[in-house]
Amino acid sequence: MKATEVFIPGSFPEETYIVRTDKDYEKELTDALSIDGFVVSISGPSKSGKTVLIERVAGKDNLITISGAGIKTPSNLWDSVLDWMEAPYEMQETSKHTEKMGTEFGVSGGASVLGFAKAEASAKGKIDSENGSETRASRRRGGSAQVVKELANSGFVILVDDFHYIPRDIQEDVAREIKDVVRHKVKICAATVSHRGDDVMRANPELRGRLQTIDLPYWGPDDLKKIAITGLDKLGATVNESSLDRLVKEAAGSPQLMQLICLQMCFVKNLRSKLKEPINMEITDQDLLAIFEQTSSSTDFRSLFDVLDCGPKLRGKERKIYLFKDESSGDVYRCVLKAIAADPPMLSFDYDSLMARARSICVGDAPSGSSLSGSCGQMIKLAQEHFPNERAIDWDSEKEVLDIPDPYLSFYLRWSGRLLEKA
Repeated sequence: MKATEVFIPGSFPEETYIVRTDKDYEKELTDALSIDGFVVSISGPSKSGKTVLIERVAGKDNLITISGAGIKTPSNLWDSVLDWMEAPYEMQETSKHTEKMGTEFGVSGGASVLGFAKAEASAKGKIDSENGSETRASRRRGGSAQVVKELANSGFVILVDDFHYIPRDIQEDVAREIKDVVRHKVKICAATVSHRGDDVMRANPELRGRLQTIDLPYWGPDDLKKIAITGLDKLGATVNESSLDRLVKEAAGSPQLMQLICLQMCFVKNLRSKLKEPINMEITDQDLLAIFEQTSSSTDFRSLFDVLDCGPKLRGKERKIYLFKDESSGDVYRCVLKAIAADPPMLSFDYDSLMARARSICVGDAPSGSSLSGSCGQMIKLAQEHFPNERAIDWDSEKEVLDIPDPYLSFYLRWSGRLLEKA
């Protein structure tokens, strides 16, 4: 057994799947999926294991995952499902119409019948002939109706991942079509991040009474620790408690990030496959630094960092510069990034927590609340403009919540060293 088969950050972790101790979410989801005509809404922090939970309950081969980011019209959802099923875009149907005509005949003696051999005795019979016509017609995909025909009363589950990324102006239409489809006994789950967990309900009030919600909080330290302990046991190793606590802290409640940290720990300690004899690995501060630096480099956010750090082009007066406690300085955009990277590691920040972190890193004046909120909005616009296919950072202007959908961005900010460079 290899370390890459034990710790799996990007897929279903067969060897290190952990059933959480705070609640039986597997049973809750199983019960929710058993209710005909209901949509299941699963909300939770980014990278908190929503997809893995659904895959565990539904089964990998039965899960049809569709990204909300790719849905621009309601028909996109059903086209994506039919794409997964490899349904053709166009089908040819052929129908044939035939007519029979019969002729009575009688023969005797040496007469022949249609050239056949002569008959020695009299006989009577009937000869049939056929005239036919053939019609061909093309039939295109049937959208939601075809999905119902193919998936109703089956074990398949459609997962609309990141439902909140569907444009708000079509969410109502999408939700309405989902309601009609589940009414015909097709199982559908919608996954959202916590602060947008009511998007499905808000998009279509008709779903009230037809929506089963499951809320997944951040993972607790004990459950995250089990990922490391379970995986290391399969590889024949143990690690001291204090080191495990440090790994858990940096995972910031994300099981996927914990999987990656553990995998990088195996690489740093050269634990690439199961040991013949069990050992207790010592993790030094230098090892921890190497583990975290390698984790941060798993995905390169250099270009995104540069865009967010610079902010929009200046118009008029220059931005105010703030002094930070690490003896560096920068404008409000650098302050937001440093606030994200501050201790303790987090993946979601409401208005109050973002303000508190900004004040904690500044010497003297800190940006005002309106300046921070405005900068967050500008940063999201820049991210969407320059990297439309990435969802690494998100800002809900209504609720004033800054979310880091990709925890690797938070890790990059904390451990890449970019925030120590001169602004």
